[in-house]
Amino acid sequence: MKPAYRAATALLLGLTLTACSGGQETGQTGTPTIELVETTPAATGDVEKVTWALPSGEPASLDPARTGDYSANTVGTNLCESLLRLETDFSTSPGLATSVVQKDPVTVVITVRGGVTFWDGSPLTADDVVYSLSRHRDPTLASYAAHVFAGVASIDRTGDLEVTVRFKTPDVQFIPDMAGVPGAIVQKAFATKAGQGFGTASGGLMCTGPFKLDGWQNGQRISVRRNDTYWDTTRKARAAAFDFVPLTDHSTLTSALLAGEVDGVYGAPVGSIAALQRSGTGTLYFGPSTETFSLGAVAADGPIADPRIRQALDLAIDKAAYVTSVLKGAGRPLKTFTPPLAWQGSPAKTIYDAGYAALPDTSKADLEAAKKLVTEAAPTRTDLVIATPAGDQSLLQTATIAQAAAQQIGLTVTVRQLQPAEFAGLFYDPGLRQGIDLIATTGYLEVPGALYYAPGFVLKGAPFNWTGYEDPGVTANIVAAVSATDPAVSAERFVAAQAVYGPAKLQITLAGSHNRLFLNKRITGAPASFSYISSAWAARVGAR
Repeated sequence: MKPAYRAATALLLGLTLTACSGGQETGQTGTPTIELVETTPAATGDVEKVTWALPSGEPASLDPARTGDYSANTVGTNLCESLLRLETDFSTSPGLATSVVQKDPVTVVITVRGGVTFWDGSPLTADDVVYSLSRHRDPTLASYAAHVFAGVASIDRTGDLEVTVRFKTPDVQFIPDMAGVPGAIVQKAFATKAGQGFGTASGGLMCTGPFKLDGWQNGQRISVRRNDTYWDTTRKARAAAFDFVPLTDHSTLTSALLAGEVDGVYGAPVGSIAALQRSGTGTLYFGPSTETFSLGAVAADGPIADPRIRQALDLAIDKAAYVTSVLKGAGRPLKTFTPPLAWQGSPAKTIYDAGYAALPDTSKADLEAAKKLVTEAAPTRTDLVIATPAGDQSLLQTATIAQAAAQQIGLTVTVRQLQPAEFAGLFYDPGLRQGIDLIATTGYLEVPGALYYAPGFVLKGAPFNWTGYEDPGVTANIVAAVSATDPAVSAERFVAAQAVYGPAKLQITLAGSHNRLFLNKRITGAPASFSYISSAWAARVGAR
């Protein structure tokens, strides 16, 4: 799985948002409180410059192979395009490839779009595509997207504008992955010459997107300007330039938005929702998202390795109250970690929807059932440790709520705050997880596909199978789902696996948060859905 925690790589968690443009969330009184929209009104004119905040801080790199968090995606997807495009409803459409076709179970054929040029005027070629995809397979590069190519046997140029990918075993998730940064294309000649500096402030970039890198002042701003020779005239950027500025302090960010010093932000602070909604400076939009909040079990032994303890903790937490207190109403409880939004564009949507609906609903707390599970499990110890990243108030609240819930069912929880870099290391370094039972974390899916997430948690030896979970039936069904090129068969096998691993609560998924977009009243056009994470969203931003 590709990492997605802000400080490094991350958990890709999902969200149960099925609302489209115009959908509404309702408060406890039944009155509408939040309207979910996929996009904002279209821009009516051009603007000279837009200043955009990066609440997760400055990215370390804009190289697609090293793009693994919110900030890098927010900037980089406007520069380096992918073979497929991610649309606002989380469907895909042709991008730098006019088609990506599953020719047979182990062969995918990519038809590269002709007439596309890089920023320097040189043409996009099949060789550039082969190079861009192949570099994720280079272990010395340590690409964040390496997992996407784990089953690939070869990537070859098979025509002037054709690339063929052959697999050791079928992988139906590969094609939708091409709508995200794993499918982003860079110029071979430029990247080869830049070496390790590629994608950094000193090494630069060479891509095909609607914006091109114009300057990078470390710690201050990343500047991009419009690519006036962009190949798709229907999506030419309306803004002449964007300045992306890191603003990690929520109070400072909110003040800058309210004062009009910053024009917009994705991931507006949850604690500032009320103030931003009252603002006369701009508008706060809420959109469908795949972001989630969860408690991840990270120990292969001890109490949390027992599914009954995980289930008990899940039952002890009131998810509706969690949405109100932590997300300020801007979210929904979830049943499991793969969201319905992930399969909304699938021809097997009804099968996925039915499977999700059949999962147990634990959104309301049931303390008696939780206590019974703890008694049955009879753990050798009842003390647990939850780790959180220092400085993240929402995740600290999450851990504190879990701590209070655990106390009511006979468990004692200690909350341990770690520095962001140390916390990020928990995802990959077993040594750092010693003495920790759970992590409070956020995450997201960046492309469609029910199989983007689950294999990484339920298969033996998978990178996020921290509890040592193993079920032969689940394994057989997930492997079959990944291999089945018939969408209905794949969905049926996935649903069968989910029916077993879902209740095991490998992730205690609490809620999905709506995407929060704030726009100054002078601009409009930005997607309101979480699709921005893998799309050239900034090209749509222009004058209101």
